[in-house]
Amino acid sequence: MPLTNLHAIVGGIAGASFYAVERTFADKEIARDEAIAHFLFGALAGSLPDILEPPLHRRHRRFFHSYFTLGAAALALASVDNLKDASNDNKLALKAMLSAYMTHLLLDSTTPMGLPTII
Repeated sequence: MPLTNLHAIVGGIAGASFYAVERTFADKEIARDEAIAHFLFGALAGSLPDILEPPLHRRHRRFFHSYFTLGAAALALASVDNLKDASNDNKLALKAMLSAYMTHLLLDSTTPMGLPTII
């Protein structure tokens, strides 16, 4: 609850930043509307762990807040470019969302409760 806004903001920044960096490295123009869309995708993805496991009590962190899920998200992020049927725009959106999801877990890992290994 108290960190939901922080997770959404950091996730949004991560999503928009990932978009901007990818477009810059590809020597493509950064479109304002696409950057805003990636900010919104990131805000949603950055909030997703608390949507899936609402912070109704102190020990709400389970699978979707775990180091296992953080590792799986990192592996998925590294594998996105291998998707054959996805457009480059969809790959970019997915990478932005995965990076935003991971910011939530990284922020939570620094709290006294930390993250569980798996559950």
